[in-house]
Order: sequence, then structure tokens, then C-alpha cells
Amino acid sequence: MNGDAVRAIRIYAGLTQEAFARKLGVSKSCVAEAESGRRPVSPALRIKIAQMYGVSPEIKKAIADAKASAELAAL
Repeated sequence: MNGDAVRAIRIYAGLTQEAFARKLGVSKSCVAEAESGRRPVSPALRIKIAQMYGVSPEIKKAIADAKASAELAAL
């Protein structure tokens, strides 16, 4: 899971970075830095996100869409 996936899940959940961080029990800067790539997504954060949001087809689609969007932006 990378920052694009974290952002995709947060947006899919309809949350701001602050609200997402609060639900996960981390700081807003942790979420912001993970989303921007300034900080790697730690194993602990991955586990928290998976426990909270699972890996439903909708989440997988949101992640795939975010990756495709990032790839297109890089062209």
C-alpha cells in the first residue's frame, strides 16, 4: 500500500485527512505525509486501515483507480 492507496481509501470513505487520522488513531501529519510520499506507509498504519476498511471490491477499485490516475499524471 502506498500513499495513493491511502488517499483513495480516505476519499472513498468521505473523510478529511484530519477525520481519517482521528479514526485511525494517528496524527493528521502522519496521514498527510503518507499520502504525499514524504513518509512510507508503515506496517502498523496498513494494519489499522485494513482492520477499519477491509479489502472489499469497492476499496480495491478505489485503489486501482488511484494508481491509474497517478500513472496517467506521470505521462
